[in-house]
Amino acid sequence: MTTWYKQIGFEDNPLDSRPNPKLIGLAEEEEQLKNHIFKEEMCFLNGLTGSGKTSLLKRIQESMKDYSFVYLDADALPRGFDLMGVIKNKRSFLDKITFKTFPTKKPVLIIDEFQATDPNLILEARSNWENPNEKRIKSIVIAQISSQLRNVTGSFKDRLGNRNITLRQLDNDEMKKILKIRLEDKKNNTNYYDRLSEDAVNLLVNITDGNARRLLEYTDMIFDFHFRRFGDINPVAKKADYVVSYYAAKEILDVNGINVEGFDTKGDKVSGIRRTVSFEKLFKIPEQNALRCLAKEGSMTSDGLAKTLNIPLTKSKDLIKLLRNKDAIIKAGREGRKVKWQITQSTKRIMVKR
Repeated sequence: MTTWYKQIGFEDNPLDSRPNPKLIGLAEEEEQLKNHIFKEEMCFLNGLTGSGKTSLLKRIQESMKDYSFVYLDADALPRGFDLMGVIKNKRSFLDKITFKTFPTKKPVLIIDEFQATDPNLILEARSNWENPNEKRIKSIVIAQISSQLRNVTGSFKDRLGNRNITLRQLDNDEMKKILKIRLEDKKNNTNYYDRLSEDAVNLLVNITDGNARRLLEYTDMIFDFHFRRFGDINPVAKKADYVVSYYAAKEILDVNGINVEGFDTKGDKVSGIRRTVSFEKLFKIPEQNALRCLAKEGSMTSDGLAKTLNIPLTKSKDLIKLLRNKDAIIKAGREGRKVKWQITQSTKRIMVKR
C-alpha cells in the first residue's frame, strides 16, 4: 500500500500541515523575533490558528545554531515540571566532560500555549532570566493565540513592555505561493501545482481564508481522493496535461464535509460578505461589538464572548450564529469542549477599510 505523494515521486507528504520551517510571508516577523533573542530580551508572539506561529518557532530553533533552545508546550507539561533539569540536559558532550553545570550555548526558553502556563513556572523562568549574576536563561519567548495575557501580573507585563509580535493572516498570493513551493518536484522537474486549475486554486484559497494549515489540508484531500479513486491509473500521476477542475475540487471537498457553498466558478464569494459593503452597513451594533472583541482577543468561545461583553450566554450564542451565517467568523479550535471562534480574513479587511 502506497500513498498519493509516493505515487508521484515525493518521499514525504509535501502538503503535511504540521509545523514546517518553510515559511512564506513572515520574513519581517522572523527578523523581529531573532532581534529580541540576540538582545537577550523577553518577547511575546501571538497569531490566529494556522497563522504559522509554531512553524516560525521551529524555523528559529533550526536557524540559530549558537543558541540552545528549550521548547515547552504549556498544555502538556506534567506536574512538578523541572525547568532547571531540562535546561541542564541541553548540555553538549563537551559541556558534560568538562563538568559544566549549564550548557555553554545560550539557553533560550520558548513557552508555547502560554495561556496554560503554571504561574510558578512563570516566576521561575523570569527569575532565572533576570538574575544579574547568573542569567541561566538568556531570552524568553512566550507564544499563544490570543493577544491578551491573562495569567501574568502587572509587573510581568511591564517587564515585557511592547515587545509583541503579531502574525498576520497571509494574502491570496502568499497562499498560492505556499502550494507552488510545496508541490514542486525539483528532481523530476514537475510542479504538481499545475495539476490544479486556476479556479480550483481560487476556491481553495478563498474557503481557507488566510489559514495556511487548512489550505494544505484541503489540497491534500483533493490529491488523496484522486489516488484512492483511480489507483494505478490516477490521472494526476499518469497524465501531464490533466488538470483538476473547479467542479471536481468542489465536489471532493463537499464529500469530505467542507462547506463550499456560496462560491462561484472562480472561487469568489457570491453571498455573505462583500468587500464593497461597509462594516457599519453589514453588521448591526451588537455584531460590531462582538467582532471587535474577537479581533482584539484573537479567538474566543461563546462563554468568553459573553463574559467580555457582559451579556447573557444565550445572547452570545445568538451573535455567534448570526456572524457564522454572514461568513464573518470561522472555527479556531476548541477550549476544552467549547468551540473557539475567530474572524475571517475578509471580515478583517472590511473592518480595516471602514
